Amino acid sequence: MKKPIKTLVFLSTSDAAFLAHRVAMADAAHKICRRVVIICADTGRMDEIKKLGFDIHALPAGHRSIFSLLRTVFILVKLYRFEQPQIIHHSSVLMSFIGSIAGLFYQPARCINAITGVGYMFSSDSFRAKFLRAVLTPVLRFLWSGEKTVVLFQNPDDRALLAKKGLAPFTAPIIRGSGVDIQRFVPVPQKEPQTEKETPLIIGCASRLIGDKGLEELIAAVSSFGLQSRFELHIAGSSYAGNPSSFTKERVNSWASVEALRLRGQLRDMPAFWQGCDIAILPSHREGLPKALLEAAACGLPLLGADVPGTREIIRHGHNGLLFRKGDAGSIVDAITQMTEDPDFMKLAGRKSRQMVEKEGFSDDAVGIAYQALLASI
Repeated sequence: MKKPIKTLVFLSTSDAAFLAHRVAMADAAHKICRRVVIICADTGRMDEIKKLGFDIHALPAGHRSIFSLLRTVFILVKLYRFEQPQIIHHSSVLMSFIGSIAGLFYQPARCINAITGVGYMFSSDSFRAKFLRAVLTPVLRFLWSGEKTVVLFQNPDDRALLAKKGLAPFTAPIIRGSGVDIQRFVPVPQKEPQTEKETPLIIGCASRLIGDKGLEELIAAVSSFGLQSRFELHIAGSSYAGNPSSFTKERVNSWASVEALRLRGQLRDMPAFWQGCDIAILPSHREGLPKALLEAAACGLPLLGADVPGTREIIRHGHNGLLFRKGDAGSIVDAITQMTEDPDFMKLAGRKSRQMVEKEGFSDDAVGIAYQALLASI
């Protein structure tokens, strides 16, 4: 069958971000596009993308000044004109902003601005975030208002927030997350209920080390259990200098005094990480649709998370996990205590998590089908 789309471009923040979040969509696009081209910053994983069959171009990393941003826009304009794409997929608010500016100088393409989470600018109450919102919202409204632009969301809360600001229609499409490979992320036999002599339960958290992820209150909650805790908290992730709320090296080092905390750093084998955990937790203040919890759910884990947009799309309170109040260490303590003291609920919730991923449109295959339908519609 003839492929109706000649070239589709994915603009992603980095090669690592693309590999973690966009492969399912790109694979689906490749089935109806002659070429799929990836444009992203090079963090050392470009060859992995090439081996998947995609063409790729490198962008400079970091956009912390107006000069670096303009340089990126200039490079993008050249790449768009060289590749001549019919559709450009911008991943994240930042990439949708930068890519849309470049798109002003390359008119033929249709754009998908994928909001994978509203990010620091729309989720933080800091003075800097409020200032950025006031200045950039009118700019984004102009950039995203064209008839060739589609704004894509991962949850209805983010859609409602940006629609109220005039940045998207209230009927904008939703695809629930970026998919999870349910053949790689699979459950392993759970531990039997604890006795006093058994190893502690492992609560896993996969997150960048930034304040917006709620790690301060999570670590405060874990600290409050002291030496009597019957669990360990393992955090997989590293600092992210591109976010204003990123923790300093000194602050991270100060967590070493927390007895039950294990910092695992940036891991590549996430199936093994989740299969080594008994519970997954994410205290993030806002999400698009958290891939970490999707992967944990696919591995059959019971889930704990803040009652916020994105997270509550995955955690059904009392069904496959428990929700706690955002930013409230005491509420986290209560949720951890309730979960760890009820092994029967843990087992049932873990099974419900796996069933949800398989049956409710969260798998790679389901996301790919939804993405092909979106491409066909535009």
